[in-house]
Amino acid sequence: MPSYTEEEQRNIDSVNALFDVEGLPDKSVLFAEDAVWWNGLPFVGEPGQTEHRGIEAIRAILTGASSTKGKSAGVDAYDLSTARNEDIVVLADGNYVVRQHTFRAKTHRGRDYSNVYCFVFKFDEDGKIAYLTEHWNTWHAYNVLFNNFELEPAHPDG
Repeated sequence: MPSYTEEEQRNIDSVNALFDVEGLPDKSVLFAEDAVWWNGLPFVGEPGQTEHRGIEAIRAILTGASSTKGKSAGVDAYDLSTARNEDIVVLADGNYVVRQHTFRAKTHRGRDYSNVYCFVFKFDEDGKIAYLTEHWNTWHAYNVLFNNFELEPAHPDG
């Protein structure tokens, strides 16, 4: 097991708090006001964007999965009450923390969702997350979470 400095351990603790489903009610407090969250799937947060800047954009990402508002748009977010992380690996080096885990949950429509995520965090001097890079199987996520339109049957007689 690596030995970490006090700052590295503080950063690891912040990362673990972000993914603790029963922990902090407002996880945005872990981020700097001008933080950036990069996500390679341009359907998370503001459509068409992969870099989400500022605390308000990050709050929208953090609370987006708990919402069912996107159902009519084909979005089936995961139900955070069913979320669990497995096979967790966390490493720190200076102001950087890398975390990989397998995330499992049910979607709001009751489908099983599982994906492997790898996050790279950069912390500022105050111990706040300044930049977060999120890597995941975006093809799989798109097919399970963002491509869920109900098929309307044909009505040839009326």
